[in-house]
Amino acid sequence: MSDMRIIDARSRPPIAAFLPDRTYVNLERTLRDVRARGWRPTPSMERPELDRYLAECDKAGIVRAGIPARAPNRWWGGQGNEPVLAACAERPEFFFPYAAVDPFADAAESVAGLHERGARAIVIEPGIADEPAYVDDPRINPVYEACQALGLPVLLMGGGETGPDLSFSDPRRFEQVAIRFPGLPLVNVHGGWPLAQAALGVAFRRPNVWLLPDVYFPGLPGEHDYVLAMRTYLADRFLFATGYPFCPVQATVDRYLSFGLPDEVLENVLYRNAARLFGLDPQ
Repeated sequence: MSDMRIIDARSRPPIAAFLPDRTYVNLERTLRDVRARGWRPTPSMERPELDRYLAECDKAGIVRAGIPARAPNRWWGGQGNEPVLAACAERPEFFFPYAAVDPFADAAESVAGLHERGARAIVIEPGIADEPAYVDDPRINPVYEACQALGLPVLLMGGGETGPDLSFSDPRRFEQVAIRFPGLPLVNVHGGWPLAQAALGVAFRRPNVWLLPDVYFPGLPGEHDYVLAMRTYLADRFLFATGYPFCPVQATVDRYLSFGLPDEVLENVLYRNAARLFGLDPQ
């Protein structure tokens, strides 16, 4: 593809929103995780500086990056929405924000205000709340309802280290949310991994479900299944994302290009799908 433009739908660059959390504070642990996934850390990952990160993005063809806030919690940290909104306000041509809510703290009332402040989606991570809960916990319904009313996508953590045990990644629970709120775009962050086939089955049945495997694809078991889904029914609901700094920018782009996907599918996955879902400039 020539003149390739890419939207990284989920990235955590070295900014104030993330530097105090364990991803950067315990950098050696993060880099071990990177190597365990089969990647080689880049200079910007080994010596985190925003300019290095931005240079790597520019070289790889990434023109926009979605930045997910995280509600403070005792498992992963989280600095809330303000530093993410501030970073995106400083570089609105490149960064765009996803605001986070604690679904058990009167969050439904805050959704409209966050939308007005520029949030392109709402992040909900019930499995890593101070008291972990499943994504289909009925107490979260008011937040889902508020997002559906606004047409605001939800980035719902549905795989990987999304809770104390593997049951928190169960795609059948994700499906229950999709059934209750058929008009709500639900993005399965981490793609349901390692239950990849079940998560892809849910996306086949539920047209409001999107897949964003980020740090669990490519390079890990299930890769073939995600690629096959991209080639077929998920061509317009699969989102490219690096999950930086857990995956290197250029190498991740190169792996997507190596799959031999048709140009139309690549353009959708690398750019158009995110531009459409998050209301970004389609040009």
